Amino acid sequence: FWGPPTATLDWCEINYEVSPFIAEFWNTLSNLGMIIPPIFGIYEIIRMGLERKFIFTHCSLIAVGIGSWAFHMTLLYYMQLLDELPMVFGNVLLIYQLTELRKSLKKPVNSTLVFACCAYAFFFSVFYVAFKNPLIHQVLYGAGVVVVLILDLRLVNYNQCRTCTRLLSAGFFMYTFGFGLWNIDNQLCPQLTTLRTKLPRYLGPMTQLHAWWHILAGYATYIHILFEIHARSHFVKPRTQITVRYFGISVEPLYRHRND
Repeated sequence: FWGPPTATLDWCEINYEVSPFIAEFWNTLSNLGMIIPPIFGIYEIIRMGLERKFIFTHCSLIAVGIGSWAFHMTLLYYMQLLDELPMVFGNVLLIYQLTELRKSLKKPVNSTLVFACCAYAFFFSVFYVAFKNPLIHQVLYGAGVVVVLILDLRLVNYNQCRTCTRLLSAGFFMYTFGFGLWNIDNQLCPQLTTLRTKLPRYLGPMTQLHAWWHILAGYATYIHILFEIHARSHFVKPRTQITVRYFGISVEPLYRHRND
């Protein structure tokens, strides 16, 4: 339906096997794991009166999910950019928020940091579009993930918060496991394709490891946003006693921004 693929990447799922309108059916559908949880997260933030900046964090995850949906549905290059560029932009947003997480509400915005983050996102976009090498995206996105992890560990060490540690650990292991599946899907595609021909048809989707990466990475990122919200509660008063259900959809209120 979308014509010959023009993207620089084509994943292990056989194109148009399930539907003539969706190039990679399971890799497309699995992006709901990046779209549905943050929608509930936005609802919870509005309902509980938390800081609105976390709405933008949820929206960045939704943007990645929508972009990835468009990319895997069409396998067109410009749709690929809608997937890959928001991933880096989301990383930049996380880096900014984690750097400023301990700041009082009364302190002004760090304009230097804002400029640096925007400049990085802009120059990355120009450089990546100019050279069209997916390795550039993978390396720079991975570097951003490492920076986020370093800031996470620094925050956990500062807070000495058991719930923060649990949330970060759950998200980290889920993301790492999904990344492992992503690599297996890339490196062992011929073997996976052969395996699918030998399995009952209804078990085939279970071997779509790139789709599992979407689900695990998406929910791990959602958990990371809950981690940020919980960590933020240590620096905003008044605080309230809460319980975070990180394997559910909602997070109980840590603080109420409207009462500050």
